[in-house]
Amino acid sequence: MRRDGVMIGTISESAVRRRAESVGLSVQSVRLEGGDVTRAFIRDAGEYARGIIDSAELLSRTRHRYGLE
Repeated sequence: MRRDGVMIGTISESAVRRRAESVGLSVQSVRLEGGDVTRAFIRDAGEYARGIIDSAELLSRTRHRYGLE
């Protein structure tokens, strides 16, 4: 269940592991391409991995941070 992009309830341990792995692979890909990620993104991505926010909220925060929203 969601409210304003924030997850209400919990996600399974396996979902947390999958999300954390996906975040790690994404960050690694950015770095291999010569980019970097901010601490703010890492913080938000951690919230996503733990199921506190959903992917739409992660995207919204990232877009807002760079003035794309």
